[in-house]
Amino acid sequence: MARNRYDVDEVLETPFDFAHLKRSFVYIKKYKGKMITALVFSVFAAISGLLGPLITQYALDNTIPQKNMGQLVLLTLAFIGTIAVSIIFSTIRSRIMTVVGQDIIFDIRTDLFKHLQELPFEYYDNRPHGKILIRVVNYVNSVSDMLSNGIINVILECLNMVFITVFMFFVNVKLSLVVLSGLPIFAVIMMMIKKRQRKAWQDVSNKSSNLNAYLQENITG
Repeated sequence: MARNRYDVDEVLETPFDFAHLKRSFVYIKKYKGKMITALVFSVFAAISGLLGPLITQYALDNTIPQKNMGQLVLLTLAFIGTIAVSIIFSTIRSRIMTVVGQDIIFDIRTDLFKHLQELPFEYYDNRPHGKILIRVVNYVNSVSDMLSNGIINVILECLNMVFITVFMFFVNVKLSLVVLSGLPIFAVIMMMIKKRQRKAWQDVSNKSSNLNAYLQENITG
């Protein structure tokens, strides 16, 4: 193949393949226990966060009109408690996922470095060092973030949507239907910008790769 220079964009347009995603789950299996624990803490934090508006509603509808100061103090303490519990659980979850994320980065980079040692010299002759470096650094960081926080966040956001939807319908059905009526439009817009967003990310990745290649060949070298 022709040598790829620092000012030449690489071809990154490849379709999404679930087989590649399935292969990446090898790095998740080692830390699935910690990730499940983090997910449980995330669920508790989300539930605690949803209790706050419910307490506020009860105070505005019942406690304050009745001028029940004792009950208002208890509700205030309960509200503060829900916030404290949510913060504690979120902090524990963040620390667990930070450790897991760094461990996954270490595992991926270790395997990647071993793989690079086995590649032929032609691979290094056909690519600037900077473009190889960005694969080991930036791309690995993106993959690690997707495998750790990305998966947890997707599951957590789905659960949040379920909790929030149930909570909304429990409070007011008509108002909930009005709020949710905009979701189909939002979904259509997301589908429209999905390909453009992917293409824009690839362009940014290419330019970042070119920049690193230029720095390595013209300044560091």
